[in-house]
Amino acid sequence: MIITITGLPGSGKTSVAKELAKHLHLKHYSMGDIFRSIAKKKKISVLDLTKQEKLVNYLDEEQKRIAKKNKNCIIDSRLGAYLIKNAHIRIYLYAPLKARVNRIARRDKISYKKALHETLAREREELKHYKHEYGIDYRNKKLYNIILNTKGLTVEEATKKLIKKIKQLK
Repeated sequence: MIITITGLPGSGKTSVAKELAKHLHLKHYSMGDIFRSIAKKKKISVLDLTKQEKLVNYLDEEQKRIAKKNKNCIIDSRLGAYLIKNAHIRIYLYAPLKARVNRIARRDKISYKKALHETLAREREELKHYKHEYGIDYRNKKLYNIILNTKGLTVEEATKKLIKKIKQLK
C-alpha cells in the first residue's frame, strides 16, 4: 500500500508521516526532509532553494521513482497525490496559518516573524511553480480521500485519527 501525505508547510506532513509509518510498519520518505537537507548542504535558505526549478523538478521525479520501487511506503510531499499515480491512499493535512507558522518557528528555531515571511514566500513560489509546471493546485481537496485538520492535535492524536480513517477505506 502506498500512502501519500500532502499539506502546506507546517501542517504536520513529515511528523505525522513518520509516526504513521511506525504504526503501519511502512518505510517513510520525506521530500521536505530531503529538500531541507539539500538547502543546508548548499548553505542557502529553503526559500532560495525553492526558486531553483531544476532541483524542484528533480525532487518531483525522485518521488515517482520511489513509488515505482516500493509497493508499500508513505511519501510525504506537496505533489504526492498528483504525481504518484499508484497511491492507494492520498491524505491532505491542513491547519490555520498561525498554527503552521508557530510549528515552523519552533522546528527551525527562528522568530515567528521570520517564519511567517519565509512560509508565505515559499508557498507563493511553490504554488506558482506547480501551476506553471503541472497546471495544478495541490490544495484542491478533490485529489484526496482523507482530509484532516491538525490544529490543536498532537502528532499521536493526528496519527490515531488517520489510522481510523485508513481502516474505514479498506
